[in-house]
Amino acid sequence: MFALVQRNIKIYFSNIPGVIMSCFGALISFFIYVGFLQKNLESSWPQIANVKQMLDLWMIAGIVAIAGITTSFQALGQLVKDRETRTADDMRLTDLSLSKQNLAYVVSSSIVSFLMQIITFVVMDIYFTAVHKINISLKNSLLALIFMVLGAVGATLLNEIIVLFIHSSTTFSRLSAVIGAIAGFAVATYLPYGTLSSTAQTLVKLVPSSYEASALRSLFLNKISENQMPASVRSTMVNYLGVHFKINGYQLTRLDTAYVMVGMILLLSIVIVISSVEVGKRKIQVEG
Repeated sequence: MFALVQRNIKIYFSNIPGVIMSCFGALISFFIYVGFLQKNLESSWPQIANVKQMLDLWMIAGIVAIAGITTSFQALGQLVKDRETRTADDMRLTDLSLSKQNLAYVVSSSIVSFLMQIITFVVMDIYFTAVHKINISLKNSLLALIFMVLGAVGATLLNEIIVLFIHSSTTFSRLSAVIGAIAGFAVATYLPYGTLSSTAQTLVKLVPSSYEASALRSLFLNKISENQMPASVRSTMVNYLGVHFKINGYQLTRLDTAYVMVGMILLLSIVIVISSVEVGKRKIQVEG
């Protein structure tokens, strides 16, 4: 199984154009922010000191979460290719069971997602530090890694459910473009959380990566927002930017957010196991 994990990771990073394309969703978010959102959002909060730095930190959190979604989906494309070329069937002739095979793809895609999030975070941090002098402490950066891991696993499991029903590389490529486009909305980055309708906010909270984005926003923004704005303004900003989600009126802490993400990971794992069994049964019936 570990050999398959290593092979999938090696294949992903050996395809440089593919790596760049898998980051495309995050890059789109970056260009949209710099070109359009930044000025509009700054003009909405003229009374806040260092608003540029705050919005930069907010955007970094969203872009990292988007990168986690798009790169994990792209990495799972190897599963589609292996099924299409019957390589996956050849693997099952060895001692590698179907469950271990699926686990290997999930693990390799999660690792890819985590590594690409780190790379995205470093690039964004360097850029905004040079442009607007932002400052993310080492402690918060290390804590962010925990949520990147949870976000990588959650995004991969959600993408795995989608990929289970894709059997063509052509279909995968088309859907990959769609995933890249909607990822920014799914984590409330293209549009701030507070501008969304209640229905849209509920949909956002069904995506594991949205909780990662929320936790990262909390880590990056808390120190600035506590020290540089009145409590009433801070509360409005927290709700508008989606720094902390509320469930049934209860505002989640970062620890609560971590628990929710773990719960979603467990639930998605159960769904994948059930879906895999059903897909396997249908395949046997078709081949029979």
